[in-house]
Amino acid sequence: MATLEELQARLTRLDDINKIERLQRIYGYYQDYGEWEKIVDLFTDNDPSVEEADRGVYRGKESVRRYYVDLLGGGPGHKPRPGWLNIMFQLQGVITFESDGLMAHARWYGMGMEAKPIVSLHEGELRQTWIHGIYENSYVKEEGVWKFKKLHFNLVFRTPFEDGWLKVPVVGQLGPDPDIPPDEPPTAYYPYPSGYHVPFSFKHPVTGQ
Repeated sequence: MATLEELQARLTRLDDINKIERLQRIYGYYQDYGEWEKIVDLFTDNDPSVEEADRGVYRGKESVRRYYVDLLGGGPGHKPRPGWLNIMFQLQGVITFESDGLMAHARWYGMGMEAKPIVSLHEGELRQTWIHGIYENSYVKEEGVWKFKKLHFNLVFRTPFEDGWLKVPVVGQLGPDPDIPPDEPPTAYYPYPSGYHVPFSFKHPVTGQ
């Protein structure tokens, strides 16, 4: 029979899983509605990082703010204009924990729909796209509160609704922004049809490999 301490550890682990899942889902809603400052507050102050597609790594709390507020959000107080759409689903999460229970990692599918301007088109023209990628994120528990330590989204495709990923795997020019540059170059960027698989943060549940 399980001891009281073992049962308490199991309950704590279940509670931690629920809180990490909630954190990730809330991130998705904030992203959908452009609540960039609220996203920044989801990150730890202790050397966080964010990396999406081939834009490079933004390391440190102020760089995380530069990425979300200045780059994605267009600067403090900026509001998306009517017609913009961003819906990003956070799906199929697999969460694993470090031995101390204060650090965790999770893999998620990110699948969504967008209506945004594309760099290669005329300014102001919206383009509807499908987007898919893999999140490999890390989280840290600070004073009982789970926060993002690292958010990494590896883009698989961002394709026009009319064409699909076979014809146009990635539409629009991303890459490091010259005006709001990253702190480090991209660590990995191999979209479809490369066949690249982002390394798993979890072990095989049967073999342990």
